Amino acid sequence: MNVLTGTAEARTYFSTRSPGRRSPSRGLPSRGTLTGRTALVALLALVALVGCSPDAPAPADPLPQAVRVSTVRQGPIAEGRRYLATVAPADTVRVLAQVPGTVLELPIAQGSSAKRQQVLARIGAPELAARVARARAEGLRAQQQRDFACDHLDTDRGLAAAGVMTSEQLDTSESNCATAQLAVEAARAAQDDVGAASGKTVEAAPFEGRVLEHFVDVGQAVMPGTPLVLYGTTELQLALRVPQGELASGVRLGAAVTFAGGRGEVSEIGGQAKGPGALVDVLVSVHEADAALMVGATVPVRLVVAELRDTTSVPVDAVGTDADGRYVLLVQDGRAVRRPVTLGPTESGWVAVEPGLPAGSTVIVRAVDTVNLHAPLLAVRVES
Repeated sequence: MNVLTGTAEARTYFSTRSPGRRSPSRGLPSRGTLTGRTALVALLALVALVGCSPDAPAPADPLPQAVRVSTVRQGPIAEGRRYLATVAPADTVRVLAQVPGTVLELPIAQGSSAKRQQVLARIGAPELAARVARARAEGLRAQQQRDFACDHLDTDRGLAAAGVMTSEQLDTSESNCATAQLAVEAARAAQDDVGAASGKTVEAAPFEGRVLEHFVDVGQAVMPGTPLVLYGTTELQLALRVPQGELASGVRLGAAVTFAGGRGEVSEIGGQAKGPGALVDVLVSVHEADAALMVGATVPVRLVVAELRDTTSVPVDAVGTDADGRYVLLVQDGRAVRRPVTLGPTESGWVAVEPGLPAGSTVIVRAVDTVNLHAPLLAVRVES
């Protein structure tokens, strides 16, 4: 039925118009009805034309997203903890006074090196000098008495041979010579003893090393056993303290230790924690060291607790975490590709990952959890 010529509903519509208004001619729609229906028909026709047009534009691709990227590294990586250590000689000895007296000389300054047998301290011992003088005098007197008694024996033997001296007198002369000889030997032993004691007034370096500290001053009186000098080897070691709880996480004998200008390894771990912080003494043997490393100095050290010789490492902020675990985003063909990884040692902002990534690969760093895997990338390289 023609929507413009009317039906029973149309006739009803027209019959209900306000009585004050003039009814339109029978069979013709009103002006307002015709305009609205014409617009609807035109709109439907336009939609049909657009939908059937072969030149309609396709949906636009996602806009490129800007990301920061970095190249992966290949090679060794070592994770370590940092401590403060004190430089010390590998071995030390305390040089003690062996005779009573007064310190006359300390010829090697503190911190200076010394050769083996070089004088470290000299002690003045007047009483010992007097003993030496007396022993020498006793020795000379004993020699003179022996010479006299033995010369007299030679004479008495001649007299006895001539029959003018009895055998008893000759026996007495021989006894006097023998006794004088024993006295000479005793005097010599006393001189040796006093001479050995006098040699103890000079304390020499037992090996090539360094004077670490003077315990006494020149002019100070000392007794046997008084410490004079602290002397150490030229070989160095580092002494540090580690919290007891960190021993189980990589601190072990043989662990590598690095510091400015040198390296070493853990040579000794104390068996007992000390102090309220439960700190354990750890000694490090120094294998290489800068010549400027001084005994007593405090140096920062890095104790290696985990190390890989050849591995792939990425920046720490290139690693993301989701419900499936850890991952990195590789840049391939202008798109981000998710790769699951397992983390290893960390060093200076880089972390080892397994399985390894191809050499020269590029990974996205920073805010990796916001990257759209389906959008093209606009990569901006950051400093490694």
